[in-house]
Amino acid sequence: MPNKSHVMGLRPIDQPFGNIRANYYEAATGVALYLYHPVDTDANGRVVLAGANSGNFIVGSILGVYDDAFGPLANPYAVANPASVNSAGVLKVLVADDPQQYFVIEEDTGGSALDQQSVNAGANFTYIATTGNTVSGMANVVLDRSTIVATGSNQQFRLIKKWDKPDNAYGNYCKWIVKIYYHRHNPPITEAALSTIV
Repeated sequence: MPNKSHVMGLRPIDQPFGNIRANYYEAATGVALYLYHPVDTDANGRVVLAGANSGNFIVGSILGVYDDAFGPLANPYAVANPASVNSAGVLKVLVADDPQQYFVIEEDTGGSALDQQSVNAGANFTYIATTGNTVSGMANVVLDRSTIVATGSNQQFRLIKKWDKPDNAYGNYCKWIVKIYYHRHNPPITEAALSTIV
């Protein structure tokens, strides 16, 4: 039976040790912020949406967005330029930011389908239509399988394995467990002799 699409953004799962570490950050509010959206930090340490290309850092994904008093927002996501901000004009955002964190992300349909030989390869994320779903509040983020390359690149993720579920098979919409490779708090090491990243 073919996989069904259920876009869930970059959703953290229990680490091998059974915990999800998260920290609060301030967030710039010029764009909408959706649950499970890959984010980075700017020069002020504030959360911004991560770029969806090779070489763009990711610090983690959004677990929750709160107003200036740490209360819930009216929507399941933060609209651009919301009214409930603090005196600095920022919101509070909870981010799963552990460099060792594992995440689940859905494979898209562009290019060739990934298979077991794709384990340990690198890939980036991309969007399905818009950056997020205003009904579910979740990011429209998927694994861009057309960017798949071997280890040793500057791709944003490393593919750990196919998510072990009875209704998850290799092919379109496969759910993958990934780890952030281009992590803001644990960047890859440049091998100067080879001018590559290891």
